[in-house]
Amino acid sequence: MSIRQKPLIRVQVEGHCPTMSLTEVRMRGHAFVVDEPPYRHGTDVGPTPLETMLGALVACTNVIARRIAHERGVNLQFRRIGCEGMLDHRGIDAEADVPVPFPDITLTLEAETDATADQLDALRASLEQRCPMSVILRNAGSRITTHWRITPPKEPTV
Repeated sequence: MSIRQKPLIRVQVEGHCPTMSLTEVRMRGHAFVVDEPPYRHGTDVGPTPLETMLGALVACTNVIARRIAHERGVNLQFRRIGCEGMLDHRGIDAEADVPVPFPDITLTLEAETDATADQLDALRASLEQRCPMSVILRNAGSRITTHWRITPPKEPTV
């Protein structure tokens, strides 16, 4: 079986840095800010870089899981995706050689779906392989534990 080579897609992001803690990130006509709390010399006008990274994992999980569900003809709606990362700050503080800043990350996915147990198992496995943020974090050494809380879709009211 031959694998078709696809061209790489250029993704460009630019940051403007008015202070030591504030970064204004811009891309494709969009913008967001990343900042630190005051006790770390920030103004707290936005999430920290690490909160932004965990937020990207949540968003990527939503996008890729729903894309997989759509491809497979399964209805999947997330009510909530929670994320908790356990940060080992010793590397940031130059106190120890820490190979993985987030050794453990827990995702809690609360969803409604009409998928069968087998379809859901296949979707979960595909999600682990296809979600770029999850792949990046796992390859860096983070352990990601995912808890799914599934309920059947609500029947439409008449």
